[in-house]
Amino acid sequence: MGRPRSVRIRRVRQENKRVRTLYLESDHAEPFQPGQFLMVWTPGIDEIPMSISYWEDSETGISVLPVGPATQALASMSEGDRLGLRGPFGNGFRVFRDRALVVGGGIGMAPLRPLIHSLVQLGAETTVVVGARTSSELLFETELRSIKTPRLTVRTATDDGSAGYRGLATQLAAEILNESSFDRVYTCGPEMMMINLYRLTRELGIHIQASLERHMKCGCGLCGTCAMDPTGDLVCLDGPVFDESRLMELTEFGNYQRDATGVKRSFSSKL
Repeated sequence: MGRPRSVRIRRVRQENKRVRTLYLESDHAEPFQPGQFLMVWTPGIDEIPMSISYWEDSETGISVLPVGPATQALASMSEGDRLGLRGPFGNGFRVFRDRALVVGGGIGMAPLRPLIHSLVQLGAETTVVVGARTSSELLFETELRSIKTPRLTVRTATDDGSAGYRGLATQLAAEILNESSFDRVYTCGPEMMMINLYRLTRELGIHIQASLERHMKCGCGLCGTCAMDPTGDLVCLDGPVFDESRLMELTEFGNYQRDATGVKRSFSSKL
């Protein structure tokens, strides 16, 4: 499994009201695929999986939304502080040069950020839906709008209507899919958002890749904590990105996930 390598935080950027991105020194010795994650060790606190939101210019970025002790500790770190990294781990997004719809909800935009840049570099015609509860929680919208190419379209959806489309990201995505033809959908965000997108793409016959989140301990397939029912697929090793051929086999997708003790916790039907 290997020990974490100690890295220094080069800079910190406040992305929105709650999310900060830590840009870490990196020699990029390991290959990277958009959608992969790192195991991030905060000394004296915990080691947790974090999506990679940036991988360029000898820097690696992780975008942090403080929700628990580990992410709260990460969010409080400053330039010059050090933390431990293992990875990258997992299977990321497979990128194709065709017409793509990318749908992100909240902090789910983090692993989609490098994917979108890869799609743009590849010349794929790409539409992005950035979803959030309110305008102050939109993530990377301004950055994406600054990309100068006619092949990229950025739309926003907020639950309260404070920016862009008033409603859920899935509702806006459904309208876009019904108005135009797409070859595939890439998504990350709340699981109920992704299961609804998956069901819609099945009806329309469109390929989909979704990045799932489950409780992890080792990050490399040893502990089995992130195994999915009923196939035993490991989110850390076989995922976190799964395509429609695997999603249709995962009966827990969109229904429940297990907490740190292994107890099933159902997803709220109103998400």
